[in-house]
Amino acid sequence: MGVRAGSSACNILWTRAIPRVMRSLAMPHRAHIRNDLVPRARHEAKALGELYERHYAGVFRYCLHRLFVREVGEDVTSEVFLAVARGIRQFPGRTEADFRNWLYAIAGNQVSAYLRKRSRRKALLEAAARQRRIALNDPPDPTDELDWPILYQAIADLPQREQAVVTLRCLEKWPFQDIAATLAIRPVTARVSFHRALKQLRARLARPFGRA
Repeated sequence: MGVRAGSSACNILWTRAIPRVMRSLAMPHRAHIRNDLVPRARHEAKALGELYERHYAGVFRYCLHRLFVREVGEDVTSEVFLAVARGIRQFPGRTEADFRNWLYAIAGNQVSAYLRKRSRRKALLEAAARQRRIALNDPPDPTDELDWPILYQAIADLPQREQAVVTLRCLEKWPFQDIAATLAIRPVTARVSFHRALKQLRARLARPFGRA
């Protein structure tokens, strides 16, 4: 039952509420692992540049899913990779999986830092509303009454860890083991946080979306 509920809630978020501009960002094909790049990136700009090229799209998509406004997502993504450039020499990991977990942990911290200011969150809500109206070009239908800010507010009201878990699981399709490694928690904790978050989202969105 828990899996069915989680799947249903993810489908609601993805097919009925996420703006078309976000759905158009295709999921990337898993690239061949390049573990040689991480040790080299500590002292080779070329290797660091290759890691940047391999992971930029994913990090940007993650930031956009958390922040919902392209310009803000781009700015925060830039800050993430600046932090990587500053810290790569001290990074203790050796594999590309280690690097990815570290990279997304930095991204989560940068997103959280950006959202700490309520004024910024309010501005994002307003921009998300404008962006959704621009993106919807089809004739009006009942789902157009489902204001995008309602969904954004529902996600934004979750604790930061739950926001990250829902984003990585529902929208990025990460396995719980990878989510746990990135957030420095146990896989069972990631799974519990995910289902707790979906339960809260379903409760918040039940009235606007109607019950399945």
